[in-house]
Amino acid sequence: MNKKITLILLLIATLSFGQSKLDFLKENRFDLHNQNFDFPENNFKIIGFGALHGSAKTYVAEIKLIENLQRRNLIDFYVPETNFSQAFFFQKYLETGDINLLEELVLAFQTIVSQEGSIETFNHWKNLKKLNDQNPIRKIQIIGFDIINEYKFPIKHLLHLTENITNWEEKNKLTLYFNTVDTNFGLNNKQLQSDLKSFIENYYKNKTLYDSQITDTYVFNHIIENILLNFNEKRDREKIIYENYLKLKPTYDLENKKQFMKYGYFHIQKTREANYPSFFTRLIEGEIYKREEIITVMCYLTKSAVLWDKIYDENKNYKTFTTEKGFGIGDYWKEYFKGIKSLKKSKISDLTLFKLNLPNSPYNFKTDLVEIKMFLKDYNRTNLKGKNTLQFIDYALLISNSEAQKPIEEMR
Repeated sequence: MNKKITLILLLIATLSFGQSKLDFLKENRFDLHNQNFDFPENNFKIIGFGALHGSAKTYVAEIKLIENLQRRNLIDFYVPETNFSQAFFFQKYLETGDINLLEELVLAFQTIVSQEGSIETFNHWKNLKKLNDQNPIRKIQIIGFDIINEYKFPIKHLLHLTENITNWEEKNKLTLYFNTVDTNFGLNNKQLQSDLKSFIENYYKNKTLYDSQITDTYVFNHIIENILLNFNEKRDREKIIYENYLKLKPTYDLENKKQFMKYGYFHIQKTREANYPSFFTRLIEGEIYKREEIITVMCYLTKSAVLWDKIYDENKNYKTFTTEKGFGIGDYWKEYFKGIKSLKKSKISDLTLFKLNLPNSPYNFKTDLVEIKMFLKDYNRTNLKGKNTLQFIDYALLISNSEAQKPIEEMR
């Protein structure tokens, strides 16, 4: 009898929690397509927008949020997953509209995020330019803190800063790399790395001579310091992003600026899943910002596809691409986010935003939308023991029926 009563009570508690969760989601959901939608937060320093890469509609959702924030004067800096020099030239694109530059940037961008070297990324930046052109008083600025994973734009930036210096042999060697269309600017180009080392060594030996002719020595040295990190045996990406942020924070007065950061899922988690801290966790643990000053919007996919691989021939010429509708979207029987079913039951459009970070939120308990369920595997359940959803994220954005992004090579 006691066992039956216990089972009945457990069943009632489970049903009641599930129901309260659905009620909560329905009471705190927003349709991004709604013309009257306003993002609910305004007292923040940073918004982190995170997603699984390769979905076309992710950019649709992102531009809707940015457009809303810009209209309300709630965004100063847009921070994509790029190094400092890529961000500098993305800014140049926004100012000039140079389409050839944009195409080069998108191809370089995929060295950090392989699935984002796409037509959708290309069009996203065109949409950002339109927003800036429509808002001349409150234009969005671009800045990047990520590692250097290609040398084309860092070198291009260095050459831009030293354009007044003509009699610098090591610099002129770097210039020659831009005379060939198919130059390999990858980290695996040993000759290029050797020439970069010679350039940097020569600069340090003759700093007094060069500094007076360099347009901005602070930026110049920042680029060089990040290139030098590539010459170490190992790189700690999150540590580099964090330290770059700390260094540039006072220069760009980021303490007093609203920042919208587009990063992958892990980077914007607000607490440790295991022992290794994400970028956002470091900002909080380092007391750079209070937890409530950083707002995270995590995207989830259902009935969607993502760009998976680009296929190249033996000469590294692009051939075709593959997509994924199972693994890779987080809503597949072999791999899915715990609790995603509740989002699907509560959605009101293909872009439904849910505000989770309320005092009465059922997401103060358990690890829905953070824990990943995998068939016969403990992916992160053990690491999440004793934690809850709101320690990691503030909002969930369910994206439905999204097509995969298409490689930018398909435009040609």
